Amino acid sequence: MLYIPLDGVLSVLTPGYVLTCAAVVLTMAATGFFVGRWLGMYPVDASLVTVCHSGLGGTGDVAILSASQRMVRMPFAQISTRLGGVTTVIAVSSLLVMTL
Repeated sequence: MLYIPLDGVLSVLTPGYVLTCAAVVLTMAATGFFVGRWLGMYPVDASLVTVCHSGLGGTGDVAILSASQRMVRMPFAQISTRLGGVTTVIAVSSLLVMTL
């Protein structure tokens, strides 16, 4: 934290940025929930694994799954993060360009 210029970080936190990030995470959670239910999976577990796309890698996966007390889903979260994370980052980056 000592070496991160916090004024630069705070300047990025615009209402459009926060709204876009929140919309993406909520959309991913809802999509995971309903697609998981449609496929006959546990909807909450499917939603949590889908949200791991936006969880900042392995550390985020641990934070999300430990907060929900579902650490047994770690292998699925890791696959979700590695395969879907890049797609999510590209999609959100294109949305951010449109909002700025």
